[in-house]
Amino acid sequence: MRKRFRAVAVLTVALGMVSAVAGCGDDDTDGGTGPTSPLDPITVQQLIERSADTPIAVQGFLYGDEGATRLCFAILESFPPQCGEPAVELVGIDLATIEGTTTASGITWKEHVVLELKAEADGRFTVIDVDASPSST
Repeated sequence: MRKRFRAVAVLTVALGMVSAVAGCGDDDTDGGTGPTSPLDPITVQQLIERSADTPIAVQGFLYGDEGATRLCFAILESFPPQCGEPAVELVGIDLATIEGTTTASGITWKEHVVLELKAEADGRFTVIDVDASPSST
């Protein structure tokens, strides 16, 4: 009788754990390539994986060198920093108009930005809005 009770207890605990893990799933319907709510910005990686071309808020690190401006997944720690991949090329942005940038040795960057971007046919992204974070609207 005692072995049967132990087996039922173990089974009950196991089922409870499975239920708890199953309840922790992601509710997005786009396979993890979108925000967790309509107001949350997505990452650069999610932007690259995304198939829609509608404007969307994206968080990352702004990085400009030699005439090209990119939104990077990360800034690599060197001085001046380097753009960490993945990254996307941006059009329609003038770094001179962005507050809070830092420039050294021909590199301009800003950490933790949220941009509203729209995909272009050539694989680049047009900047529609700078600082498109939910708290700025």
